[in-house]
Order: sequence, then C-alpha cells, then structure tokens
Amino acid sequence: MLLAGCDAGLSSAVASSITPAPTMTSAHRDKTTIQYCVDDTASYPRDDFHGANQLIAQSLVDAVTPNSDGLTLYATLINSKTGDSSSTLDPFQIPSIAPYPSLPVPIPTPTEGNPISYAKEKQAAQAKNDDAIKAYNDQLASVKKQVEDLKKQVGSDGNRLVNLNPAVDRDATSVWGCLQLARTRFAQNPGTHYLVIASDMENNTSVDYTGDFQSSQALKDVHVAVVYFYCSNSRSCQSVTAQWQNIFTSSGATSVKFSDPSQSKTLTNLFGGGA
Repeated sequence: MLLAGCDAGLSSAVASSITPAPTMTSAHRDKTTIQYCVDDTASYPRDDFHGANQLIAQSLVDAVTPNSDGLTLYATLINSKTGDSSSTLDPFQIPSIAPYPSLPVPIPTPTEGNPISYAKEKQAAQAKNDDAIKAYNDQLASVKKQVEDLKKQVGSDGNRLVNLNPAVDRDATSVWGCLQLARTRFAQNPGTHYLVIASDMENNTSVDYTGDFQSSQALKDVHVAVVYFYCSNSRSCQSVTAQWQNIFTSSGATSVKFSDPSQSKTLTNLFGGGA
C-alpha cells in the first residue's frame, strides 16, 4: 500500500506538455542577383515607368523569405548613357535568412515497468521533450520576426524606386547598355540571375553594342523578363519581340517572357519569393 501511494503521488506531479507551434517550410533560394532596367526616355509612357518600379519594389518585399542565401538588385535607368554609373541607384539588398526549424523528434515515453521508477522516467522524458519543443517554438518565432522586420526594411528602402522620377532623357535609348551591365554584374556574382527590363525596347544607338555578346553566351542561364512592354501597334510588337527574343535566347538565356502593361499589373513575386 505504501508503494501504491508513492506511485500515485509521482504520477500526479507530471506537468502538462508544451504544444509545438505549427510547422512551417520554405523552399531554398540560392544567392540571387537581379539587373533591373527601366526606360527613362521620351518614347516610353511615364505611367508604365512608375508601374514597373512599383512592381519591382513589391517583388523585393515578396522576396524576403526564410531559407534564402541573400539577394542583390541593381536598378538602372535606360537612357542615352545607360552604362554610366550615374544611371544606376545604390543596390537594393536582402541578407541571407535562416530556414524555419525542423520539429524536434520526441523522446519516446518509457515503457511502464517498475511502479516506483516509471513515473519519474516518464516525467524526465516529458521534460526533455518540452525543452526541445520550447527551443523549437522560440527559434520559429525568431525567424518569423526576422522576416517581418526585414519586409518592413525592404519595403521602406523600396520607396527609392516607387518615388523615382528623374528627368526624361530625350537624346537616345540604349537598351544594350542594360545588357552589358547585366553581363558584368552576373559574372561578378555567382548564383541565380534575373534580367528584368521595363521598356518599349526601341534601342536607337550602338554606343553600348558589342558583336561578341551573343557568341560569348553573355546571358547563360539568365531568366529574362520584359515587363510593362509598350509598343504602339501589333506589327511593331511582333517585330520587336521577335528581334529581342532571338538576342536573349542566342545569348544563353534560360527563359524569356514578355508582358504588356495589362499583363504586368497581374504579376507577383518576380524573384521567387513568398513564404
């Protein structure tokens, strides 16, 4: 009877277990470099200029996601001196973010045996499980807070794009200057590469053109997106699209997509974000 009374007392001392937070996952994203160019010339509608900048700013916020190795975006004006440093803003940066933690593997509940030791063994196992779950919950909360804080910071920095309103360049349009910048920056930064252009793609100067661009596969494995693509008529659209599609693919691009202004307004997460 003494043993039974002792067992009952120990069993009642076992505390209720800690509940783990819901598990969360996010696909891994490699280090990412983006060259974004937006047309600042007289032939490109100003509403599309601002719409494209807003899309990129929001896509940067969407790109703040756990399990990512960091992201750098260069934003450049397409004008008569696209390749000049004065035409590129200071880079937009998203640091590396740790993945969500994995739910800990629980210690099995001991098999009921000795009525004296069982309750203590059960309590000890539960205490270890509770400690592991608490550590998991704390780590999960920490990652979520880092993401929330970074989204606010990146959103605030993105206002540099949203509020960008330089004087219109009426001298020339060097789309090739954008491609050359992409070539250089991608070579300097290994990882995943995106080239995003908002323009009518009406290049009218050869100042930045080089004949080896395609033969050297300067855009090898690059994802190319032409957003807010403006053209005055369907025949012009087809001709310009075909011309640049050939340039991008023959230069090694892994994907090429053109989106007109109405299509671009429905785009989200251009850089694989979202958690």
